[in-house]
Amino acid sequence: MSEDVYERLRQKMNVWPMKAPKSKYMLKLLKIVYSPEEAELVSSAFSFPFVDAKTVEQAAEQLGRDVDYVRTVFERLADRGALFEFTGREDGKAYYSMLPFAVGLFEFYLDDGVVTDDKREFMRVYEEMHHSWGHELGASKYPLTRVIPVEEKLDVEHEILPFEKVSEYVENARSIAVNPCVCRMSANRCDKPIDVCISFDGFADYRVKHRQGRYVTKEEALEILKVAEDNGLIHTVSNQQDKPLFICNCCTCCCGIMRGLSELHNPRTFAKSNFMPQIDRNVCKLCEKCVEVCPFQAIFHHYPHNEDLSDDMIMILEERCVGCGICAHQCPHDAITLIRVREEIPVKRGRDAAMKFEAERIH
Repeated sequence: MSEDVYERLRQKMNVWPMKAPKSKYMLKLLKIVYSPEEAELVSSAFSFPFVDAKTVEQAAEQLGRDVDYVRTVFERLADRGALFEFTGREDGKAYYSMLPFAVGLFEFYLDDGVVTDDKREFMRVYEEMHHSWGHELGASKYPLTRVIPVEEKLDVEHEILPFEKVSEYVENARSIAVNPCVCRMSANRCDKPIDVCISFDGFADYRVKHRQGRYVTKEEALEILKVAEDNGLIHTVSNQQDKPLFICNCCTCCCGIMRGLSELHNPRTFAKSNFMPQIDRNVCKLCEKCVEVCPFQAIFHHYPHNEDLSDDMIMILEERCVGCGICAHQCPHDAITLIRVREEIPVKRGRDAAMKFEAERIH
């Protein structure tokens, strides 16, 4: 019986855009998070992650259960990062919805920064699963996420569109929160800053109420982004023009998204930015700082063939470069700027991005 309830829950989560494929790993993860009774309640109350949202009273009536019982379970699950809660715009009531595996259960279950035995087991199982499930992040020709370049190094001679500026997302947010990076907690492969996962509006409110997140001002958010850039962390957001729900600041050794390219070699995992570094050879001192900090090993020192050293220079492997701008930001001689090389325009809204991801899915 318990196996059946977890499979029903998985099936409810196995929807676009990011699916929860049937595997021993996925079922193990669901068993860690939900008791059989909780899995039964959630899978019976909801038909679709996020979209199908209900008040406690509506869910209790549908299920034929006591209101106080449903409220107790829902609040417990929300506090655990296993059920989403938000406030209705029109009536101000608390609504609940089930979570997809990602972006959802994986992030919220781990992002309170409190490591327990259950969470250690969850992280262990997820790491075993990543070699296969990680390809789900790049299952479509339309990537769900997109790299945002370091803004200060963008070439001002070209128009910089609002969706290409991380400061625009911060400026337009109603509320902003920061939580520990769950990818870095799970993979635990580096010592880069961990309190850099930024979320906006409804996600921010949920994380502050239930997951020990903390609200930050717009100025504090920009400073967190600066710390991320100083430490070689790449900004990624959902692949849409409207403001995203989060800004992921992560690395190629830990991030589920970044590892899709660095580890699984899947070029569809995320969209590159529209920019590429350009090196001013008259200013470059060949210090190799850019070679050292490039997250994707896309930069190398071309040692000279010519006796006059005319080809002694730093070169970019364009096929590996994602246009993050970490090299430009950390160049001690300001020899690198980001120039526009593409004109790829993402869809307008998050729902459009999810639908396009599903429409262009290849597996």
